[in-house]
Amino acid sequence: MNVRIGIVGGGFTGAVFAVHLANASSVPLDIEIIEPREKVGAGLAYGSASAEHRINVPSDRLTVFREEPLHFTQWLKARGEWNADPDGLTGPEDHYSTRHAFGAYVADLVRKSSENNTSGSIILHRRNMATALERTAERWRVTFDSGESATYDEVVVCTTYGAPAFRWTLAEGAEELPHLVRNPWDWDAIRAIPADGDVVIIGTGLTMCDAVVTLRVNGHRGRIRAISRRALTPREHGEFDSSFDLFEDREPPLTAIGLLRLVRTRIGDAASEGRAWHPVVDAVRRNLATYWRTLPIAERGKIARHLRAYWDVHRFRMAPQVASLLAEGKADEWFTLSAGRIDRIGRTGSRFRIDWTPKGGSPGGTEADAIINCTGPDSDLRRTRNPFVQAAMKSGLLRPDALRIGFDVDADGRLLDSGGEVSPGLWAAGPLARAIVGEATGVPEASAHARHVAEALAASLDRAVLIAREVPLAVREI
Repeated sequence: MNVRIGIVGGGFTGAVFAVHLANASSVPLDIEIIEPREKVGAGLAYGSASAEHRINVPSDRLTVFREEPLHFTQWLKARGEWNADPDGLTGPEDHYSTRHAFGAYVADLVRKSSENNTSGSIILHRRNMATALERTAERWRVTFDSGESATYDEVVVCTTYGAPAFRWTLAEGAEELPHLVRNPWDWDAIRAIPADGDVVIIGTGLTMCDAVVTLRVNGHRGRIRAISRRALTPREHGEFDSSFDLFEDREPPLTAIGLLRLVRTRIGDAASEGRAWHPVVDAVRRNLATYWRTLPIAERGKIARHLRAYWDVHRFRMAPQVASLLAEGKADEWFTLSAGRIDRIGRTGSRFRIDWTPKGGSPGGTEADAIINCTGPDSDLRRTRNPFVQAAMKSGLLRPDALRIGFDVDADGRLLDSGGEVSPGLWAAGPLARAIVGEATGVPEASAHARHVAEALAASLDRAVLIAREVPLAVREI
């Protein structure tokens, strides 16, 4: 009987984890991806997107396999997607594909890997939601929303972030008004906003960009105002250079302020050569997985609290097509950005009244016909609505990491229980397992982290099989 592996969550991370594990294992595995969506590989990022949403980087930056950096680009061309989507091209070899296309690509990877992998493993899709986890003897039992359950030798948690939290007081019956979009991935709700309605978007990151794209593609011509504390928006792309040396001969700094100074120095060095900041930020990104774990927890906390907002807008850039749309909106005055703090959301007749304090200004208000909450995914496990994660935390099988940005894991992705000990046979990969690597959100980082954990799990299984085979020999020798 093959070793049974249960992967909870079949978005991008869960899908590529299955592929990497099937390739890394030396023994045949029955790998089951537990995912309620119709297809694996898409998840929140690609499955919840609409047809108009594009990946925010060119196809050659979407590296799933480090040995084959152009694998997705080649897939696009072989499938005819490259030529069928001319709007994705911004240069001869720069294609910003739709997210739907990338989701289809990942699903294709899983299918092909299940049919042909180095270990003879089988990858199956169980279309259920996992709701509970318990240890039985030396195996794990996962319960599903159908009431059924299944047992696995090893379980890998690849769930993602929760929907944005809605933290503002609703007064005067504001909660009864239509077009209060708490979940920014509810595209039907966004499309239902009146075409001439005034919209306030809370948050100014990539999710805001998606909301604006959907509104405009579906004929919205009203005013859109985006508000956040600093009004920081994703930056535009520039030079791509994977060879820039971040540290050179310097010792990597061990403080948040030291890292900030280093980045500023290196940006100055790049500027002296006539170059922009992009290669420096990309160099931080490449080094983060190994560099992050060298920082004391207190310094990681400072980076998360004080530098995260600035990092995100430079790290998570927007596609040129989106940048052009926002620039058009500013020029034509249907789109405005505002820095400030939302204080309260009330009601004036049939409209929302948003009381807010502009940065450096006095409290005031604005009215809108619709509000969209685009404050970003909520990574705090204390507020998770995922029943599986809730149940596992309640039973002490896993716990939040020290910064509360996801799961507490060891260097190889083994989940730590409520007492800080490894939960045998319980693993995690992807964005919520980024405590050790700092970030596992972008495609290259998430795939690299999934591969690292998959290879650690494969090595563990190999050792277990070797021990099992050696025991009879030891008995015979006695």
